[in-house]
Order: sequence, then C-alpha cells, then structure tokens
Amino acid sequence: NKNFANFPLLDDCVSKIEDVSGIGDISVSTELQQTIATHLDELAKSLDGYFPTRESYPAWVRQPFTFAVETADVNDECLDKIIEIQQSQVQQQLFRTTTLSTFWCRQMDKYPVTAKKALDFLNTICYNISLRAILFEDAGHKNKEKEQSLL
Repeated sequence: NKNFANFPLLDDCVSKIEDVSGIGDISVSTELQQTIATHLDELAKSLDGYFPTRESYPAWVRQPFTFAVETADVNDECLDKIIEIQQSQVQQQLFRTTTLSTFWCRQMDKYPVTAKKALDFLNTICYNISLRAILFEDAGHKNKEKEQSLL
C-alpha cells in the first residue's frame, strides 16, 4: 500500500524524492516498511501502561447507577453512600445531564468521602492523559527537528 497519509513526514519525503528524481512512483522498500511496523508495534506496547483500562478504576465511579452493588469492592462506608445515591431520582437526573466529573464534584457536600474517592480515580486518569499528550507533543517536536536537520 502506497498511502502514507497517516505518516505525513514520510509522505512528504517520498513526494520530494518523486519530484526530484522525475520518477512518478517511488516505492518504499519492504525493509523500511517492516522497520516502521516494528517501531509502531513497540510504541503501542510502551503505551499500554499509560492508558488506564476500564477495569483500573471501580465500576461505581463510571456507572454509579448500573453497576451491581453485590460485586462492589469498596469499604462499607462508601457502599452505603453509593446505595443512597442510586436510590435518588435527583442524583440519577444529575448523572444523565452532567459530565462524570461534574456529577462527582456535586456529591462533595453530601457524600464527601465517596466523592473524593471517585474524583481521585478520575483525576489520576486525567493527569495520565495530559502527561501523555505533553510527552507525545515533545517527542513529535523532537522528531520533526531531527528530520528537518536531515533534509
């Protein structure tokens, strides 16, 4: 496949070679394609630990009204409060009409321990996502500088 749209720097490089050489159809060697594929596989594996899975934080944080209370892995204090939240029509309406983090923030007055625990999980996830974005941006910037110095 000669479509490098997802790899703009490679696409640009191949286009420049085609323009300079006058050859209309440059193919990327199988060896280079394999090197790129291997690099992407290694990159994907290295990212696994950074992205939290759905299982990495409790179901009651994500879906306080649909998770099975019987399977909860929380202390008794939180479990009692979650059951109270589940039984409230007002809380159900709030959950349907706000973001997850807003929902838990609004629980701080009445259910501070439970809300704090939920927000701690959510904040950890947001922090990890933000940190990854910064790292990717920095890595992309460094790679772009390196490639430009080679041209």
